[in-house]
Parts: sequence; structure tokens; C-alpha cells
Amino acid sequence: MAKYAYPAIFKAEKSGYSVSFPDISGCFTQGDTLEEAKDNSKDALCLMLYDIEEKGEAIPEVSKLKEIQAKCKDIACIINCDTSEYRSHFKKLGLH
Repeated sequence: MAKYAYPAIFKAEKSGYSVSFPDISGCFTQGDTLEEAKDNSKDALCLMLYDIEEKGEAIPEVSKLKEIQAKCKDIACIINCDTSEYRSHFKKLGLH
């Protein structure tokens, strides 16, 4: 129902990249390449926020990217998502 932008942390691993969202508890993903990890991070974030919206829970506050970057040595960037796109997709599939 809304557009969101949350900071994500991309950590280089032996076989790709892991991604976490400090503001969204339990929101993790990965990818073999940085580009794949970035694509997967958008899906993970949107699905988590969609679930939070569906449950009627409060949307977590967003940390400032500079604060996240100051605390970690890994790659940190903002990931944007629009849960209305996911809602529309699920509705077409008859899942909403």
C-alpha cells in the first residue's frame, strides 16, 4: 500500500553476498553476485513489509543510511520497494 526505502547491508561472503536489513527483524537474503543480491533484497524487503501491512502491525522506523554506514565496514545502501506492486501481483494470482 506504500512505497518504502530502507538501508540494507551487503556483506561479501566466500560464495557471494549476504544481505540484511537492520530495521526489519528477520529480513535476510543473499545472491551469488552483488547485482543478484540487490535484486533479491528488494523482493525480501517488499515481502516482509507486505506481511507487516497484512497483519496490521506498525511499520518499523527507518534508520539513516549515514548512521548504518558509520557502524559497519560492509556495503550499505538504500533499497526501495513498493508493496502495492506485490499486492497487485498476489491479487492477480488469487492469493490476496
